[in-house]
Amino acid sequence: MKVTTQCAHCLIERAINQVKLATDDPELQMKVTAEMLKLLGRDFNEDSVPSHIGTDRDLLVQKMTGKDPYYDLKKMSNTMALSILPELQKIVESEDNDAARFRKATLITAAANAIEFDVSGREFSLDELRGIIDQVEADIAVDQVDEFMQLCQSVDEVVFLHDNAGEVVLDMILIREIKRLGPKVYAVVKGGPILNDATMIDADEVGLAEYADEVLDTGSPSIGVNLERNSDEFLSLLKSVKLIVAKGMGNFEAMTEFEPTAPTVHIMRTKCNPVAQHVGCEQNKNVVLIRKPSSSH
Repeated sequence: MKVTTQCAHCLIERAINQVKLATDDPELQMKVTAEMLKLLGRDFNEDSVPSHIGTDRDLLVQKMTGKDPYYDLKKMSNTMALSILPELQKIVESEDNDAARFRKATLITAAANAIEFDVSGREFSLDELRGIIDQVEADIAVDQVDEFMQLCQSVDEVVFLHDNAGEVVLDMILIREIKRLGPKVYAVVKGGPILNDATMIDADEVGLAEYADEVLDTGSPSIGVNLERNSDEFLSLLKSVKLIVAKGMGNFEAMTEFEPTAPTVHIMRTKCNPVAQHVGCEQNKNVVLIRKPSSSH
């Protein structure tokens, strides 16, 4: 997926928010913002990929401020999500068959893409959680959950590409349901701080290894899958499996730039118009969309 003019606004706005999180020094804020505008002036064109420019933006902020702007927010998100995990597991367990459980777990993973976990002091009631999941069902614009389940039943291994800290906790419910259907699950987090994405530190904090068969990282701090930056180990795993689950818009932006090597299940909320248009639905809808290698059509 290539950038649109709307992406420029988002990239700059997010850069300024990150700078404010990283430093209180107005002089440094101005310096970083000026460098950011130079970067966009140099690299922003019709062939640019939003996740690639976003990666360069984040690494520039980290380099110039010496900080991961999202460090504290990620910790807060993990704590918040862990506090609601038992309730959500009960909601899934209350379903009386595999298909209903799998669907509910997939909807929770989609809901996780919409919940703001990093709001301090936030507490959810069980009724509110049920309401959120019902809303996900009502707001689903592309619904390939049944086919997703069938694919899980037909493969031995699944790679699950995680998105944000906090969200990774709710993804664990779906990992458990995928494993119930038979496949081994490789959970993949980012190879270093980028945006508020989950890293190995977050995976350890939330106990991801208790759910997945193996936890590994992409080998680099980059948004989505980046064929030029990710490690050979991760990329060879990605090429070897028969099913990929890719969480969030960053993975969608990045992975639509190359032919899928296996059926790839994108689970996300279309939080911005360019992504929504690329999917072919409205903004702020939930999507469980399967992209396949052209040879399997």
